[in-house]
Amino acid sequence: MRYRLLLVIRHFLMSAVFYAFSGVLHASENPSSAEPLALPEPLTLQAALSFASKPDHYQLQSAEQKIQQALAEAGYAASDNDVSISVNGRLRKAGVSSVGAGANDNDSLVSLFVRKPLFDFGKTTTRNSLARLNSELKQLEKDYLIEQRTLSIAQKYFDVLNADNEFLRHNEELAIGYIRFDRARENKELGLTSDLEVLERQVVYEKIRQNRYNSENMQRLTRILLAEELGFPDTPPSELSVPELISTRVISDDVDMLVQQAFKHSLMLKIQLKKHQISMKAIESAHHTSRPQLDVELEISDYTREGLYRDDWRATLYFDIPLYAGSAGKTATDIAKAKQNQALSDLHRTRSEIRISVLHLWQTIRQNELRLGGELINQEFRDMTLDRSRAEYDLEFNTDLGDSMVQFSDSRMKAYKARFALEMAWRKLQVLLGDEFINKMTVNTLDNG
Repeated sequence: MRYRLLLVIRHFLMSAVFYAFSGVLHASENPSSAEPLALPEPLTLQAALSFASKPDHYQLQSAEQKIQQALAEAGYAASDNDVSISVNGRLRKAGVSSVGAGANDNDSLVSLFVRKPLFDFGKTTTRNSLARLNSELKQLEKDYLIEQRTLSIAQKYFDVLNADNEFLRHNEELAIGYIRFDRARENKELGLTSDLEVLERQVVYEKIRQNRYNSENMQRLTRILLAEELGFPDTPPSELSVPELISTRVISDDVDMLVQQAFKHSLMLKIQLKKHQISMKAIESAHHTSRPQLDVELEISDYTREGLYRDDWRATLYFDIPLYAGSAGKTATDIAKAKQNQALSDLHRTRSEIRISVLHLWQTIRQNELRLGGELINQEFRDMTLDRSRAEYDLEFNTDLGDSMVQFSDSRMKAYKARFALEMAWRKLQVLLGDEFINKMTVNTLDNG
């Protein structure tokens, strides 16, 4: 009997060592850090958006660790109903009396206990459900993070392009301003103009220099912000490609229909719904604070001294029936109900925010469609004006070629800003409604039109 028990104990110890050693080998073969990728040059919008789910970005790492923690907590909750095996023993030397002369003075003992919860009236089941819902919540939050990172990367990408266009405009304006200031100084030396006019030209030129310096700083800042968002803080992109944006999308006039679709698809609303489910399950868990417990236990023992009242094995059924637990159960339930009311309030708040967001995006799309149309007409007008100024310049007529060049750059910058603003509004609405719904809505609207 003693030999068999020692074999069982040795088997458990060897298994524990084996699994621990296997975990170390697995960790060494799969290092967590990898060589970082490099940003492509020139950087495209599609390439930038591919880094939204970059697993080694600190935001994604944090979200993933929360998921792993939730899964571990779910496993821990499920383990409450597992079989537990333990070894208990003692090493004891006894002084034998004269009556028991010749008896063994070694009174050591080793026992193997196997215990299994049988029934806890739904407590374990509720805890398992609560842990599972929490892990699902963390996954939804990670998906929402990737979704928001996609929008943030697109916005920062467009911010860089807008900064580049603004710098080009101010750079051209600087060249024209310097030429006029320098010409005024030459005329002053020839006696053709006054000090006042020279100073006036210099004031204008200094203001243009400040604008150009600010736009140059904005170029650097927007690139750094984009690089941080992409996870490459040390290598900001130098050149970005201008994306070809979809110009055939048409938004429906039925805002209520858009809101209902957002209620079905929005990840933020799904997160709040999951939190409400968790709060409801927490109330159920609080009701199990003082519930009966039924366990079974098997004990196998080996003794060095023989005795009439020593058992080789025992099978025991344990039951625990709480009779009074004070206000613990009521307090736990009250806390859970308060959290459930808060979750319900957050759910209503999120629904309100979605309704407002859909309406705001609908208005923004309509407004930027009109804005873009006007800017494109203005750009066409400035293009024709620039052609006329160039022709007059070639014929050596008095011309405002410099002003025409600056105004054309300004019109191009404003057109791009309007186009990018329209694109971002569509992307935000697409996140709320879903790609499939946006595509279907556009096709139906075109067909009806």
